[in-house]
Amino acid sequence: MKKNIAVLVGMFLAVAGLSAQAADLRVKGTIAPSSCSFTITNSVIDYGAINPSTLSPTNYTKLATKTTPYAIRCSSGVKTKVGIKAVDNRASSRIPNLMVSQIGGSYTDTYNYGLGTTARAQKIGGYVVHLRNSVADGRAVNVLTSINNGTSWVQGGPALGQGANIAAWHTGTNTPIQLNTLAGNLEIQAVINKTSELDMTSQIALDGQATLELRYL
Repeated sequence: MKKNIAVLVGMFLAVAGLSAQAADLRVKGTIAPSSCSFTITNSVIDYGAINPSTLSPTNYTKLATKTTPYAIRCSSGVKTKVGIKAVDNRASSRIPNLMVSQIGGSYTDTYNYGLGTTARAQKIGGYVVHLRNSVADGRAVNVLTSINNGTSWVQGGPALGQGANIAAWHTGTNTPIQLNTLAGNLEIQAVINKTSELDMTSQIALDGQATLELRYL
């Protein structure tokens, strides 16, 4: 405290004999939430070699589901309110209404992620992403969904949407919980286009790619 007073007095004496002047004072800083990490154990979901004979020329073909663990961990044991936002980097390759017909009526193109195109610009198919078996700080939790970037929330299904959608977690209310750790599974369900819509004389590489971003709420 004494050191502060001495500094103030020294400043006063130094400027007492000068003409009045003005200067701007800015006070800056950042209040940041605790740092949280988001990891996916296997970030590449590989369906391997798909036998063309298992695909239909007249109908879409659902492939087997694939799962990979994911986890969120916040530093210093500080519970933090977080969610996941997804961006489909292959959105231009989506087949409209594909998941409505293959998964269910509520699976609009918000939940439809593209699988890329062939060399002839033919759309290969799509996939959905589900958040399954979520456990936060040792207790089971369910997915909470916002369709307006977090302005409001509803209890919904496990599907991870795009656009203004954010997924968080709840334990029975419409408010995202704060958490220190969370673990669960990403479940991928891929669907392949009708082979009559694809050039089956050349190798076709599934090329789905999405960015999953951890958001502080």
